[in-house]
Amino acid sequence: MKINSFSQFQNKFNSVFEKSNKQKFVIDNEISAVINYVNTIPNYGSFRKPVESTFKNKTTQIFELEIPVLLRSLFSESFNQFILGGNYKNKRLHSDTDEIFMIKEETTIQSYEFSEYYKWLNELLLVPQKAQKKSVLSHKQKLLALHYLGLDTSKYDNTKIAKILSEILDLSEDNTRQYLSYVTAGKNDVRTKNNLEKVNQLFENQGITDVSNAIKKDLEKL
Repeated sequence: MKINSFSQFQNKFNSVFEKSNKQKFVIDNEISAVINYVNTIPNYGSFRKPVESTFKNKTTQIFELEIPVLLRSLFSESFNQFILGGNYKNKRLHSDTDEIFMIKEETTIQSYEFSEYYKWLNELLLVPQKAQKKSVLSHKQKLLALHYLGLDTSKYDNTKIAKILSEILDLSEDNTRQYLSYVTAGKNDVRTKNNLEKVNQLFENQGITDVSNAIKKDLEKL
């Protein structure tokens, strides 16, 4: 079983959340989708294959998760136990092979990661003022602003720097890693005329003329 980590759920959610102007709705909808997924235990026939049969949630959701049908009860039970602040230990039946018991263990691990995601979504509701406050700069523009302030990440691993910056800026790690490759030079999806003008306006408004002049020179090259 491929296990989706809490950070994977979180990054996928943030990629949608940060672009939305209805952020509270996005949170509420995702919480409802999580609850629906956990509480919906599909029916199955006794002659169906236990591990290959899967159930896909039909509600609108951001997370991607597929748990085999015969493991949905275990997933739900362990998820709820983790939410209640407890732990969950799988019981090994006499009929369990090593492979089956390993699948049970992986299901429990997945339910823990999913429970952490659910807790995090509920924490977002406690800071609604953060969702309402919108930056004047887009993700790409923020990285350009840092670049013109002198941030040089060229000697570091791109993935590691993206992880750090995504935590600092509270933005998508995947998008940060992608955009970092384009902030330094040339004309691309990050260094567009609109983005550079927006960043230039930010520095120009604060009277930081040396940075503003550098951006204007780069604008002339486009």
